[in-house]
Amino acid sequence: MELTTKRCRCCAAGTFSRLPCLAEVDPFFARHGLQIEVSQEAVLPLLDWGLRRKLDRLPTALARGLHRRLDRLRQKLLLVNRRIAIPYGLCNQCHFLAPWVEIGDDQLQDYYAHYLQESYQQARTAFQPGFAQLGQLMGSAAEGESRRRQHEAYVLPHLQRLRQQGSAPFLRVLDYGGGSGQLLPQAPWLQGSVLEVGAGGVEGGGEGDYDLVQCLHVLEHVGHPLNTCRQLARHARSGGLIYLEVPIEFPGLAAIEAGKLPICHEHINKLCLEAMEALLLATGLEPIEVERAEIDFLHLDGLTPVVRALARKP
Repeated sequence: MELTTKRCRCCAAGTFSRLPCLAEVDPFFARHGLQIEVSQEAVLPLLDWGLRRKLDRLPTALARGLHRRLDRLRQKLLLVNRRIAIPYGLCNQCHFLAPWVEIGDDQLQDYYAHYLQESYQQARTAFQPGFAQLGQLMGSAAEGESRRRQHEAYVLPHLQRLRQQGSAPFLRVLDYGGGSGQLLPQAPWLQGSVLEVGAGGVEGGGEGDYDLVQCLHVLEHVGHPLNTCRQLARHARSGGLIYLEVPIEFPGLAAIEAGKLPICHEHINKLCLEAMEALLLATGLEPIEVERAEIDFLHLDGLTPVVRALARKP
């Protein structure tokens, strides 16, 4: 028995439907993220050269036929590449595309505990040799500086207007899931803090204290985006701003209908403009802007399309 529809982890509507096709999983993420061990043992029959020589003593036509059969048997039993695939679902209301079964944050904790650290880079390079070159820039200080400046160009004007509406000498900014905090906007009138996903609290601040809570390129990684958004929104004050940013990896309804799903890697959720606006509304926020933009990630070739979603907490 299988469910065909359940509640969406983005907009909370009961319109998240199981897709008939499966999504292929990146082997490295399957092993270290989903913690799926894939193994296969080659069990070969006694096809040694001694048996082959005995066959050669038979009539030529018969010997060739038996050799061909043994070759096919050997090829069938040799190790072959395994394809790993999992079911995905699509919300018929907000177009949220994600694994059918929720991947819990606890399950992903091992993967992100050492994310982009030396041990991660070594493991991934051993698995995917091409990652060595990407890893030199991915998450580097240079890339962080570039991304921060791009983020500031968008968010600082909104913060300046928010500052003009009050009398406080500074604004408080919380980066939810921001790691080292390299994406916190910088200005003399800003005070920044970082809180990791699922953490209980942040030193020097609490729920309802922050003028801006930002969450950049995190929601595509988590098991339940709506629950995560609700958690981060609790840290914003009434009238404060929430800023979300995710990559656009939604392939389009036509591709999904044709069974062409994007590969499942660490970006388990594929979000679009409709999904992000629905996420804000389901969180109880007031959308200000939900728009498509492009970000320059130094480790990637070309600009990356993203959704910028800005909202106000009532």
